[in-house]
Parts: sequence; structure tokens; C-alpha cells
Amino acid sequence: MAAAGVLGGSLAVFHSQDNAKASEAFPPASHSGAATATPGERPSAPASAPAATERGTSKVDRYEAEINRLVNDARKKHGCEPLHRDPRMDKAARLHSQDMAAHGFYAHTGPDGKGPKERMEAQGYDDASGENIDAWPRTPQDAFDAWMHSPGHRANILSCHSKGTGIGVALGGKLRAYWTQDFGYK
Repeated sequence: MAAAGVLGGSLAVFHSQDNAKASEAFPPASHSGAATATPGERPSAPASAPAATERGTSKVDRYEAEINRLVNDARKKHGCEPLHRDPRMDKAARLHSQDMAAHGFYAHTGPDGKGPKERMEAQGYDDASGENIDAWPRTPQDAFDAWMHSPGHRANILSCHSKGTGIGVALGGKLRAYWTQDFGYK
């Protein structure tokens, strides 16, 4: 199923994949290059959640680092520069995954009506290029493989226009695991 809609003043194309995976891309505000088409529903961030920018050796930290490695390996094979982790986007992504787990929803737009761009901007990052979300996969490889088999997710990962990323994983909740990867033009 596909539908078109207006998002933040720009046209976005959404696809549904059995409501299991979703991605969203944003056209560059002042950058050259075409925007990618994208799937899914849209997410939000919780009012209060644990700090999302600290990295360590927890399972979540290892999972986030592995997603970053897998994505950058794929980008290298595609001829793109690796994405750098941006702590502001990391926080936006982690808070969104935590919000989905805590409140039992799976979408790019949260119950508060905020989408990816608004969540990234709330953390001080103002040049969003897209977002991938997933639920159910138990491992980083499974989440990455699902994204790479979806045209919209794959386009977000392999867009050489994106330069930064934020990754957030939350374990638990109704769907076991929630994965968010935000992308930015700088």
C-alpha cells in the first residue's frame, strides 16, 4: 500500500510493509541532490526517559554500535563516506525507541504528534535527512537485513547525501525490540 502526503512542507511517499518496518526521508533544505521516497508510519519522543547520549558496554550500546558498523560497511561498498555518529541524533533516536517500547506503538509520529524532524530539532539537530524504524528483530543483523530488503530503508542507508546518524535501540515492550536510525545532512 502506498500513499502520498505532505510532511513539513514537502511531499513524502509512505509505503506499508505489513506494518512491520518503516522509513521516512526528507528532501534537503538547502542541499543538492534528490530526496528519496520512503515507507511507513511516523514516530515521537517520550517526555522523560534515561539519558540517550551516553555510550558504554551495555547490550543496547553494543547493538547500536553494530548497526553503525553494518550501515557504514554497506555505505562503503556503495561508494559513500561513512556516517558519523552525532550525539544529538543518538539522543533523538534512543528516546524515540524508548518511547515506542514504553507506550506500545510503532510509528514515525508519536502520540504527541511529533515526527522525526521535530524530535531531532528538539535535541539541537536541524538538518534531518531521514529516519528508519523497525520492531521485532532481536539482533542488529536482523534489523539491518530487514532495512536493506526494503527500498525506502535501503535508500536512507545508502544516500551519499547523508553525513550524520543517530542510532537508538530499546529492548522490551510489546514488540520485544525497537530500532531507530536517524539520518542528517551534516
